[in-house]
Amino acid sequence: MLGAMTLLIPSRPAHRSTPAPSRRALFIVSRDLPERYNSLAYAFDGDRGVRVIFDRRRAERRQQTRAPLIERRHEDRRSADRDWTLRSAGWVQIPPGSE
Repeated sequence: MLGAMTLLIPSRPAHRSTPAPSRRALFIVSRDLPERYNSLAYAFDGDRGVRVIFDRRRAERRQQTRAPLIERRHEDRRSADRDWTLRSAGWVQIPPGSE
């Protein structure tokens, strides 16, 4: 659970003069930067193909040192490059299809 976090997303006019281009994108934002989340959520408000979410990870999930008897993960979705970008910039964009 993320706990209590206040997010202030400024309201936009009901209708834009030009419709936002439709695209698929996922932005993951550090939990420590709610203002960055607000900024991205505001920038892509009304664009149904764009999702802005907080990073939900807290630590590596596997805590055991020995390998599991049966590997249930199909692949590890975590990327060292993405983790570095998220830590240094506070957010990362995930290309469509690589979620």
